[in-house]
Amino acid sequence: MKQKGFTLIEILVAVLILGIVLTTVYASYTGAFRMIADTRSDAGIYGMARGALERMTADLESVAPWKGSFSFLAKQSFLQDTDFTSLVFRSAAHVPFGKDEAAGGVAVIEYLVQETDKEGVFALYRSDSVSRDLEKDDHAPPRKYLLCDRVAQLSYLFYDEKDDQHEMWDSEAGGERQKKKAPKVVEIRMSLVNEKNPDNPFVFMTRVRLPVAAVK
Repeated sequence: MKQKGFTLIEILVAVLILGIVLTTVYASYTGAFRMIADTRSDAGIYGMARGALERMTADLESVAPWKGSFSFLAKQSFLQDTDFTSLVFRSAAHVPFGKDEAAGGVAVIEYLVQETDKEGVFALYRSDSVSRDLEKDDHAPPRKYLLCDRVAQLSYLFYDEKDDQHEMWDSEAGGERQKKKAPKVVEIRMSLVNEKNPDNPFVFMTRVRLPVAAVK
């Protein structure tokens, strides 16, 4: 009996079809895995931003007076031709750094932005000290921790008791609406670097209402 087999052309066609199928399946799987990885990366960024804004909100909502007045200062700085603002204020939201440090008390809290090893990428730090004296110490305290990295921009808007808007605030040398006072509302605007699309950063914004705007 004569046995029938496959011709070379039939084998080549079968190999071609198999290659097309495997390529399609591989592309589908890699696309799905890439989407999962991107989603996880974005979730991490949003989580970091949410944690930073929640920490800042808790600090600002606990702004406290000291010796009959509020201390609240917004200091302007420039890093790599980018305008940033540091905040220094007294707050009851003290977070102890060590087991020997008191858990309560009115602390001097500072938010400052510093450069990283990447061009156009900055890091936001938070310092917290119950022993810092703003009248004698004009320098940032050495103890601080990273609150948020991959920062592209960070700015604030301050609203006084009459709801007028200010880009800066100085409770020591400011005008009548600022002297010995804290803002009524602080608006925080923060952008984080989007490595996949640098021209479209992740943008976050929140407004924090402070409990008291002035000491009577």
